[in-house]
This record gives sequence, structure tokens and C-alpha cells, in this order.
Amino acid sequence: MTTTATQEKNLAAQKLDAEVREAEARLEVLQAQAEVRKATEDLDRISGLTAAKERVKKTVAEFKQFAAEDYAATKRDAEKAVNALKAEVQHISERYTAWDDAATRRLTARLDEADARLKVWTAQVAREDAERDMMRHDALATLEEKIALVRARAAEARHQKYSAKAQAALEDAAYHFNQAYDAAATRYEKK
Repeated sequence: MTTTATQEKNLAAQKLDAEVREAEARLEVLQAQAEVRKATEDLDRISGLTAAKERVKKTVAEFKQFAAEDYAATKRDAEKAVNALKAEVQHISERYTAWDDAATRRLTARLDEADARLKVWTAQVAREDAERDMMRHDALATLEEKIALVRARAAEARHQKYSAKAQAALEDAAYHFNQAYDAAATRYEKK
């Protein structure tokens, strides 16, 4: 065998070895996933692929040993065995990918639901805040109105020289002012 043919054979063998190692690593991942899920059927199938992997390794090792005249046929056999192993690993992997896709879809749906509920809850909080603000505004507007009314009644009482009618109106306005003021002070005074 010439140096170029030997190099070609070595490179082909390295490629096949790398493909077998990749398939082996993927099998280990799949086996771990199956064990986590306690998927007995998949564990049995993966075990069967582990035996197939060993046969492929043997075929690749034989490929490395054959002389140039057997090179092409042995290479085809080794590539066929490696490709079959990779196809089986891919098939099992797709089952888990499908499961992962389903889990991802469920998670996405749950996230979408959470987003929608968050919008509802945010709107509810905003509505409640607006209602509180309106009540606060109403309470403050009421207090402001009562202050203005008492000032007006006091000015009127002075103008009418504290007539009985003007004084009664001032006392009534003062009474309502005190209620509004005490309510606002209780609500808004920091303790």
C-alpha cells in the first residue's frame, strides 16, 4: 500500500472512529434520559444499540487491518455499519426530541397563559389604584369644598354681624368640615 493510500485509509478510519464515538456519546445521553424517565422500552432498545455499537467498533477495527485489495469493500461495510448505527441513534433521539418539543410547547402555552393572566392582574391592580385615587381625590375635594364653605359661612356671619341664622349655618358648615378634616387626617397623616 502506498503512502497516499495509507494516509487515506488512516483518515477514513479516523473519521469512522469519530462517528462511532459521537454515536456512543449520544447513546449515553439517551440512556441517561431514559433512566430519568424510567422508560424501560427505550432502555432495552438503547441496550440493543450498545451491542450494535460494539459490532460497529469491531468492523471499523477490521477495516484498519485489511490490505489495500480489501480496502474498498471493507470501507463500504464499515461505513454502512456506522451509518446504520447513527440512523438508529437518530431515531431514538427523535423520540426524545419529540417529547422535548411537546414539553416545550406545554411550557410555551403555560408561559402564554401566565402572560395573559399577568395582564389581567395588572389591569385589576390599575383599576383598583384608579378607584383608590378617585376616592382619595373625592375625599380631598370634599375637604377642600368644606374649607371653602366654612370660610364663606364665616365671612357671611361676620357680614351679618353673627346673626342667629348665619351663626347656625357657620356651625353646621364647621361640623361637616370637622368630619371631613378628621377623616382626611386619619387617612393621610403619616404616623
